[in-house]
Amino acid sequence: MGSVLRNVLVGLATVAGACVWLAALASAASPEGMRLYVFSSGSLTLDKSALQTGAPGKITVPVAFFLIKHPKGNVLFETGNNDKIITDPTYWGPLAEMLSPESRKPDLAIDLQLDKVGVKPSDINYVILGHMHLDHAGNVGKFPGATIVYQRDEIVNAFWPKPGFGCCYITADFAMLRNDVGQNAPNKQKVIELNGDLDLFGDGSIYIHRNVGHTPGSQMAVVRLPKTGPVVLTSDTCYLMDNLQKDILPSVALAYDPAGILNGYAWIKHLMSAEGADVIFAHDPETFKKHKQAPEFYE
Repeated sequence: MGSVLRNVLVGLATVAGACVWLAALASAASPEGMRLYVFSSGSLTLDKSALQTGAPGKITVPVAFFLIKHPKGNVLFETGNNDKIITDPTYWGPLAEMLSPESRKPDLAIDLQLDKVGVKPSDINYVILGHMHLDHAGNVGKFPGATIVYQRDEIVNAFWPKPGFGCCYITADFAMLRNDVGQNAPNKQKVIELNGDLDLFGDGSIYIHRNVGHTPGSQMAVVRLPKTGPVVLTSDTCYLMDNLQKDILPSVALAYDPAGILNGYAWIKHLMSAEGADVIFAHDPETFKKHKQAPEFYE
C-alpha cells in the first residue's frame, strides 16, 4: 500500500471515529435540571472590518458570557470584561475607546449579574475560557475557588503572545492564576490544562472543543440541554452569523490561523446539520437579541 493511500485511509478513519463519537454524545441523555443562562458585560463599538474583512462602517456588539447549571456543578463559559472598567476605563488603555457609557453601568458587574439567578462567585465550580482576551477572561480572578479550564497554548500565549497577536491580552486579568515564587506547581488554583477536547462531566452535556484559529489556544463548547438540545458557544471562533454562512474571515490581526477558523466554521455547521444545534456567538448583536437573557434561561 502506498504511503499516500495509507495516509488517506488513516485520515478517513479518524474522521469516521470523530463522527461516531459525536453521534454517541448526541444520543446521550443530558441530566434533568440543566439550565443555560445568557449574560452580557455590555457592548463594544469598533470597525466592522475587524470582525469581517473588508466590511465598511462601525458595529456595536455585545460581550456575552454564559452560566450553565448542571447537577455536577455550576459552570461559567467565559467571564466578560474586567469589572474594573466600570470605574476606571483606563484599565483597558487605548482599547477603552471601544467602551460606551452603557458598558460601564455598575449593574454590569459579574457578581451582581450572577445574583439575578441566585448564584454567588463562590458557587461557581468551573470556568471555561474560550480564550483569554480582555473581553473574555476579564473577571477570571473573581473565581478563586473554581477550576479554570483552558488550552495550554492559550495561557502561554496570554502571558507572552506571538508577535503581532498581543493587542488584546491584559496580563493583570489572569496574573493571579500564577503561583507564588518557590512553588513547583505553576498554578495557584485548580486548573484543567488541555491540549485537545474534553467531555467535562463525561456525559456529553458540556463538551469542550479545541479550535486553534482566532488565537493559538481557542476553544468552543457544546452545551446539550435536555429540552432545548445542543447549543454551540463559539467564543470568538466565529463573530457573526454572516461570517459562518459565507465563510468570511475576520481581520488578519484577529486570525492567528485563518485555516483553523474555517475548520471551526465547518465544525459548527456540522453540529447545526447533524444535531440541529443552536449557535450563540459572543459578539453577534442580531443573534444575541434573538435569545433569552438572564434571568430567563434555556433548559
